[in-house]
Amino acid sequence: MDIRPLHADFGAEVIGFDVQNGGTPAEVEELRRAYDAYSLLLFRGGGRVSHERHVEIASWFGPPAPIANDGQGNLVSVLQNEESSGRLQLPFHSDLTYTEVPIKAICLQAIAVPEGGSSTTFVSSAAAWGKLPADLQDELSDKTLRHVYASRMIEVNWPTFVAEHPVRLLHSRTGRPILLVTENHADRILELDEARSRAVIDELFGVLYAPEARYQHWWQLDDLIMWDNLAVQHARTEEAHPRAGKRALQRVALAEVGFHELLERARAAEAA
Repeated sequence: MDIRPLHADFGAEVIGFDVQNGGTPAEVEELRRAYDAYSLLLFRGGGRVSHERHVEIASWFGPPAPIANDGQGNLVSVLQNEESSGRLQLPFHSDLTYTEVPIKAICLQAIAVPEGGSSTTFVSSAAAWGKLPADLQDELSDKTLRHVYASRMIEVNWPTFVAEHPVRLLHSRTGRPILLVTENHADRILELDEARSRAVIDELFGVLYAPEARYQHWWQLDDLIMWDNLAVQHARTEEAHPRAGKRALQRVALAEVGFHELLERARAAEAA
């Protein structure tokens, strides 16, 4: 099994691993080390995996364990461009940072790809922290960011989500500092006045989303990508309109709390 870096900052392709049948203790340990080092792993050319196998592979990179986020107990869901959630252009984000318990990891497999291609773009929040000037790191080391999200999806009727997290988050397993500031959900650095907060957030965006910081992944059928949702952000930089062809990504998420429980908490908070 070989590990080939995809970008100077993060991400690697796993070569020579049997996605369908592999997974000895030694292989899983090697994959976990690569995951901690690169934050994103690509498995290509191994064929489509069953739902059960998809859950099994994702579980190697916990805790936490794979969790149902559809409200019906299903550990596997599908993001497809026939729905707003799988079609609309999405700014850079990490899933559910606008809740008190963000998702820890995501595993996607491409089960339908338009003939003209389709991509997801990634950046490393962990690498971004290390690129900040020392004086800015010092200023932000004890600061708090408010994350806010109001859904644009016509199919849902959600409350506005609000959560607060450290700007500098220490990764629970590696201890590596992460710049937990995202284009889609960053609202205000609470300890700074509004003007300074806006100026700092804009500066952070310049580091996070610089062209050279991005890895744009062009999906091939059956590609499977496992990534650390806090160390890595992702974006859909263009709308994936169905007229261009079907786009469907099979998804498993690792989280401590299911989305529907978090949804009820947000509704209760909004009503209070």
